[in-house]
Amino acid sequence: MIPPIAAAPRRHLAAAFIATALAAGALGWCAASTVRPNCNYAVMTGGLGPAQQEALDRGYWQAVASGDCEPPHARWRFWLD
Repeated sequence: MIPPIAAAPRRHLAAAFIATALAAGALGWCAASTVRPNCNYAVMTGGLGPAQQEALDRGYWQAVASGDCEPPHARWRFWLD
C-alpha cells in the first residue's frame, strides 16, 4: 500500500525544524561559553590535584588583576579574529 503523500511533507518539515533548533541551540551554547585567552604566568605549587588547580586559578586571577592577562570572555570573540 502506498502511504498518503500529504503526511510526508509535514513530517519532513517538523524534522527539519527540530534539527535546525537543536543545531542553533548547540551553536549558541558553544558561542556563549566562557574561555580564557592565551596567557603566560608562573606559579609554584607544592600540591597535586585540587591543590594544584587552585594555585593555577589563583595565579591566573592575579595576572588578570595586574593587567598581564585578559579576563575570560565569550568564545565567539575568538571567531571575529
